[in-house]
Amino acid sequence: MLTTKQVKTSVIISVYKNTQALKSVLDSLSLQTYLPDEIIISEDANSQEMQTFIEYYKSSLNILHITQKDEGWRKNKALNNAIRTAKNEYLIFIDGDVVPHPRFIEGHLTHKRKKRVCAGKRVELGPQYSKKLINGTLSISQLTQTFLFRIYSIHRDGARHYEDGIYFQPTSWIYKNIIQKKVISYLIGCNFSCYKEDIKSINGFNEDYIHPAIGEDVDINWRFRAAGIEVISCRNIANVYHLWHRKGFGSAEGKINNIILKNNFDKNRFICLNGLKKLQEGI
Repeated sequence: MLTTKQVKTSVIISVYKNTQALKSVLDSLSLQTYLPDEIIISEDANSQEMQTFIEYYKSSLNILHITQKDEGWRKNKALNNAIRTAKNEYLIFIDGDVVPHPRFIEGHLTHKRKKRVCAGKRVELGPQYSKKLINGTLSISQLTQTFLFRIYSIHRDGARHYEDGIYFQPTSWIYKNIIQKKVISYLIGCNFSCYKEDIKSINGFNEDYIHPAIGEDVDINWRFRAAGIEVISCRNIANVYHLWHRKGFGSAEGKINNIILKNNFDKNRFICLNGLKKLQEGI
């Protein structure tokens, strides 16, 4: 059980048209030990299919669906829109293709604190296990309850980082004495949380990034730290299970993003100019 005071949470889900994967995500969020007070589905597009799909869940979950024009990869813009929309003080960020462990929200809330980011990991499932979760032949509860027994078959299916799918109680000896003491050097954009006021203090996500990779995780990680906001691990207590798909970007996009990152890093510009607010050079 949690030892800290409960806060109201907004779970922000980044999506782009994939309703099949999103179904697995929302089904898991409806079974959390701590239900989200609000779910914001932040669509980097404006598809009728997504609108119709979400209507089914609105009777059981408090869902807000926000959209924008489909003009290529504009995830950071969509995320900033979600931050502005969020009604609650604590934000949890995931993607629409990662299925949360039933104690995922509880895990994030265990270590929440102002001036702190809680960063989890992800298991990258292989194609067969992903298919089972999507078509419902395997539920997330069944997977997480039998995860250790399935390690070999999960490995054979081509999963990566499957050790991050093992759940430990936050009060367990192994978690407190081994896992919790490991230093985390980075966060991933599909599994982290923070107070809304902390991400606003660095002006949210940098919308200069218009290609995937770096902009929604590497960039914001160093900016949090430069602003004096610590990044700690909630590995193995706030697990997500990434559904297999082909990668949507290559080395060329990574080079473009690295130039933006280096430019801001060299100038120690951890409050981005093109974020929640549009700032001028020198501010």
